[in-house]
Amino acid sequence: MNHISNVEAAWLAFVVIFPVALYLLFSGYQTRQRMSVRKAVIDKFTSAEDFAAFLQSAAGQRFITDLSGLESPAGTMIRAVPKGVILILLGGGMWWAGKAIESKVELVSIGVLLICVGAGILISAGISYRLAKSWGLINRFPSNDRESEQGSNL
Repeated sequence: MNHISNVEAAWLAFVVIFPVALYLLFSGYQTRQRMSVRKAVIDKFTSAEDFAAFLQSAAGQRFITDLSGLESPAGTMIRAVPKGVILILLGGGMWWAGKAIESKVELVSIGVLLICVGAGILISAGISYRLAKSWGLINRFPSNDRESEQGSNL
């Protein structure tokens, strides 16, 4: 098997690092935006009584839950599935590229590692789902509070 040259290694590093850097920049931007919206909501209240009344409402409870950063187990697992699928597909593409382009052993190795990480994420999401369901953290048929609130406003 042929080994990868320095130029090919630089391109491979760029192809891997650039999307990660974009993801981190975008995540940071989203966090700053979320924080500014939260600050604007809090600043909107003129008195402590108004703010306390807001916190007693369903919207206030969702606001506090969002501030605390606590997520539902189902939401965490649902977000893990696309990440696992993307890593498996990326790993499969790198494995295929390593096999097709002069049998580059490095690309094949990275592809296999990405496939394993992606499969591990999917397996972890499945195990987490089963455990959360058996512990009663996930309702079988959850009620949709937002739809019921919108229906009552009509």
